[in-house]
Amino acid sequence: MVVKFCLAVALVMYCLAGHAIANSISIGPDKATLLSLKSRAEPFAKHGAVLLSRRNQVNVNDKLFETARFYRAIYLTNEEAVSDYSKLVNSFNAYYHNSKIEFARVITPDGQIFEMQKDAISEVSANSDDYLDDMKQIEFAVPQLKVGNIIEYQIYEEQTKPIVEGQWYSSVGFRYIKFLPQKNWLRIDPILESTNTLTLPASTPFYTKNRNTDIAPVITKKDGNVQYVWQMTDLDGIEVESGMPPIDDMQPAVYVSTMNDWQTIDDWYADMFTPTQVKAQNITELASKLFAGLNSEREKVKAVFEYVQKNVRYIGAHVNRGGYQPHTAEEVLNNAYGDCKDQTTLIIALLKEGGVQAFPALINTYNGNLIFDDLPVLDFNHMITYVDSKDGGYWLDTSGQTGTFPGITAQFGDRNTFVVDGKKGRLVKIPAIQPEDNVANVNIDYRVEDKQIGIDVKMAFNGDVETNLRNYYQYSPEKLMVIEQLLSPFAHDNRVSSYVASDPADISTPFVVSGEFNNLLTLGDEIVNFHYSMGYSQILKVFTGFSTMEPPASRQQGLHIQVPITVNIESVYPSPWDKARLVNQNMARNFQNPYFEVTHTAEAKDDKVIAKTTFVLFAQTISAEDYPDFYAAIDAFQKQSESMFVFEKILAKPSVNDDVSLEDKIARSRAMLDNAEFEHALEYIKALAAGHQDNGEVQYLLGIVQGFNGNDEASDSAFKRAEALGYQY
Repeated sequence: MVVKFCLAVALVMYCLAGHAIANSISIGPDKATLLSLKSRAEPFAKHGAVLLSRRNQVNVNDKLFETARFYRAIYLTNEEAVSDYSKLVNSFNAYYHNSKIEFARVITPDGQIFEMQKDAISEVSANSDDYLDDMKQIEFAVPQLKVGNIIEYQIYEEQTKPIVEGQWYSSVGFRYIKFLPQKNWLRIDPILESTNTLTLPASTPFYTKNRNTDIAPVITKKDGNVQYVWQMTDLDGIEVESGMPPIDDMQPAVYVSTMNDWQTIDDWYADMFTPTQVKAQNITELASKLFAGLNSEREKVKAVFEYVQKNVRYIGAHVNRGGYQPHTAEEVLNNAYGDCKDQTTLIIALLKEGGVQAFPALINTYNGNLIFDDLPVLDFNHMITYVDSKDGGYWLDTSGQTGTFPGITAQFGDRNTFVVDGKKGRLVKIPAIQPEDNVANVNIDYRVEDKQIGIDVKMAFNGDVETNLRNYYQYSPEKLMVIEQLLSPFAHDNRVSSYVASDPADISTPFVVSGEFNNLLTLGDEIVNFHYSMGYSQILKVFTGFSTMEPPASRQQGLHIQVPITVNIESVYPSPWDKARLVNQNMARNFQNPYFEVTHTAEAKDDKVIAKTTFVLFAQTISAEDYPDFYAAIDAFQKQSESMFVFEKILAKPSVNDDVSLEDKIARSRAMLDNAEFEHALEYIKALAAGHQDNGEVQYLLGIVQGFNGNDEASDSAFKRAEALGYQY
């Protein structure tokens, strides 16, 4: 078995070597030119890597099949870039294209060339886990990867099948984005020269749309073809930062297509989708069960959503079909699994049985994706279901197992979809998610039991925050850690004593988590004043990423807040003693600015204080220029977010006849004055002064208390008496 395994590996490695073709003609600059370009790259060297040349060459034949070459020459200027470029990747759809590396090598500063080794290349699936598709990756590495050297490689691709029969489309980019899976990050390095060449038959209809650029191609006609050349030079690198606006919103691009009418896409996909809706007995029987006793459209839609969500496992299963052709609804139900388009197929078939009309809707889930009204480009990676209804319609997405009805993430809000209806199709925008659609409700109840202070914290959610936390809790191996991340910040970061969480997999039941925090403080007899406090900046820690932010001086990009949220907090602070009074109520500051709002209210009622706080964060893109203002607003909120409520134990009224020293009686008098107990203080100090006529401090206190009670003449007399006795004040 070992021998056979080794032979198999050797055979695979030998076959993979076929991905590299020796002596292929380069479409890039020659070696001397590349070495000379290094001096031009010096102003960009701080980025760690500079693309000396990026060239794409695409040829489309009269059958609208394409062949393409992609050339890259990358100059490495620091060790981090050497590490980041240690593995190179080319992704392609193996159902529609063949792809191979024509050459990959390294050029040293003295002109030596080190070719890629035959065993330094492999082909793998681009996805993993429960996702099976036709996306492949050629992964390869080059030798002598060192600072100062140049990586040079070229890839050849050939289209083998049409996507939309008789049509062609693509996009022309000018950047090179290096994905870094090991860092969960990416880098966008500067480019000295980026050239895109496209050649098509002159008879081919051709339409373009520019994005983030006004570039125009150089057009040449020759031998019945038209050649378009777009070129940009000296593109600086883009500093990638967490939370920045979508990169596609910052990149120049040109979209190209042989189509200018979305009906072409509608006809193409309707032809694939319609056969999936053949009437089937298992569909009819299930629909009859699901809709029994249901009358409203909403009830039927929700019933179908929850059935598919619970019973049809999401798994990518479109091997050898390029990701577009779904299974029939009958197959999906029998298999009890399917990808997004399979689940959509089943949902639509079931709803049709209930007299509810629904349609497949194509969408791109990547931030920054743009769909043009008059330039059809099949740039979609996901399918959801659109129910066209009189009450505004429903958007259903069952691909996330923890999503509650209707399952649409806030990230899809305000995004265009293409709805396939078999007529002409239509672009329909998903409504933007509002803060009130995405809510966390937090209840914080303090309790006093046998002189022990405890806290009960409970959270309930809806919208994206519920889906995300269901998912986080369900798939985390450390449940306690998740609970404490959520609850402990609202209990002064104490460890939870016990907790309860609802079943995250049961999407028909609201997801609720609660925890008890016991024996946090003992109310000893010596305590006569008790302070409750709450720092509402903990909202930022639990529900946003803003508790720690980059200072403006080190931030280069703006900030994209994609998901709005509302956090409601109700806190109950009971009186710590049977006989106590609320002596101080200091509320945190309210905020109202373009970015977020915070409002606080409090009501003393039935020996307790009930405080309510609402935090609302708005979805928006904050420019780099406005980022310092946002940072300052967050900083102010963190510094002025604390509310405090002080209860004082009511003690028996002290008497001047108590067996305590005169110093203690004077201290009592001052405490009464500090606490504004002026009537009680007048009675006490008058009695004290009657027995201590010759004590200047007592006479002074008598003057103060007489003044607070409006007895000006008596107050003046007491002050004069204190002065006569030599009391200094």
